[in-house]
Amino acid sequence: MTKTYNDIDAVTRLLEEKERDLELAARIGQSLLKKNRVLSEQNEYLEEQVGTIREEVAQLHHELNLKDELLQFYTNAVEESEEGSGSPTSSLDILQQKLRDLEEENLSLRSEASQLKSETESYEEKEQQLVNDCVRELRQSSIQISSIAEELAKKTEDASRQQEEITHLLSQIVDLQKKAKTFAVENEELSQHLSAAKDAQRQLTVELQELEEKYSECIEMLHEAQEELKNLRNRSVSAGTPRRYHPLGLFPMDSLAAEIEGTMRKELSLENPDNEEQRVRHKRVFETVKNINQSVRQRSANSATNIPGSNQTLSSLGSALSDSNSNNAAPDNRTQSMLQETGPSDAAVDAPEKRSGSEELKLALRRLSLRRQNCLSERLFFEGERERRNREPVDSGDYSNRLVHSESIMSLGAWASRPYLPDKLQITFLRYRSRPRPPTMMLFNSLWGLMHPRKHSYFRESRSWIHLH
Repeated sequence: MTKTYNDIDAVTRLLEEKERDLELAARIGQSLLKKNRVLSEQNEYLEEQVGTIREEVAQLHHELNLKDELLQFYTNAVEESEEGSGSPTSSLDILQQKLRDLEEENLSLRSEASQLKSETESYEEKEQQLVNDCVRELRQSSIQISSIAEELAKKTEDASRQQEEITHLLSQIVDLQKKAKTFAVENEELSQHLSAAKDAQRQLTVELQELEEKYSECIEMLHEAQEELKNLRNRSVSAGTPRRYHPLGLFPMDSLAAEIEGTMRKELSLENPDNEEQRVRHKRVFETVKNINQSVRQRSANSATNIPGSNQTLSSLGSALSDSNSNNAAPDNRTQSMLQETGPSDAAVDAPEKRSGSEELKLALRRLSLRRQNCLSERLFFEGERERRNREPVDSGDYSNRLVHSESIMSLGAWASRPYLPDKLQITFLRYRSRPRPPTMMLFNSLWGLMHPRKHSYFRESRSWIHLH
């Protein structure tokens, strides 16, 4: 039954059958009412005929009584006449003839009366039978009408209930169609989001691979610089020859620091037109890294649109970078103390990330101007110091004392060596608000340090590392 209610075609067919049954019952009732009306009319007609027949019978009885009285009167008159006088035979014959005629007429009237009586009785019987038949048919028709009315009421209730169910099912069908449309639209949107997320994930994986390659290249460059520094330090210590100093800087001309300083001066010089292409390339690299950092920060801030697998990739890469830093670039106690001294400068690393392009350019120009001023002041100071030492008496035993070692020069003051050393060789895994930075931030900080040196810089020849902040 539930299947029939759920099927709209079946419900419509049932309703059509119910309507046909109702029409048939109505027609049957109308035919019965017509028959009942015809029978009632026939009954009335028969009753009228019975009344007229009764009136005729009463009239015939009355006429018969009158005739009997007349006959009795004639017989009495005849008897009186016979008693009073002798009647002739002719009058007697006439009277006898009349009497016979009257008797015959009386017999005919009696036979007619009996016939009328029998006819009235038969008519009464027929009328009674007809009345009984009409009453019986009326009872049957009333019973049928009551049963048909009950069935009609039940069918009307069923029809109303089925109509309500049909309306409910139609409303459910409309709701389901709306839900299907909304689900289809949501499915399309989700498929589009999924495709966009997959594209973004592929792009991020490619970018992460590129950053890993760049990071590995930086690590290799760092290892090569360390090895070269060790070799140069060993050769300088084993040779024991007096060192030559660059006229523009603090370090000996044959040291790795002087070479790095000269290279960075050449790269950072704004007046050399040959390095314009290289500066443009570095600028493009920095802009790319900045855009990557902004996109990474937006994705990390918006947790509702996380790409599946991106957090795992970044965390795994961050752990890998931290492991490589801890294995390849573990600083000693002196380096940690220098890192603690230059802690405020670490917080300044995040500042360029929040500045605009014009502010970053102004800051870079300001740093370059300060660096040139510091270079000039230091060059004048060391030239004056060198002239003063040359004017002093020269002793052979004191020749080694006149040679100023790089580490002793570094001990003169942090201001003597910090202003113009390049921020090139140390990539640290900084922390901001107890949160590890992403690899793109590390790469950006390291590349920014190459082009924008800071004040607090150290160079330790006595160690196998060059720690720069």
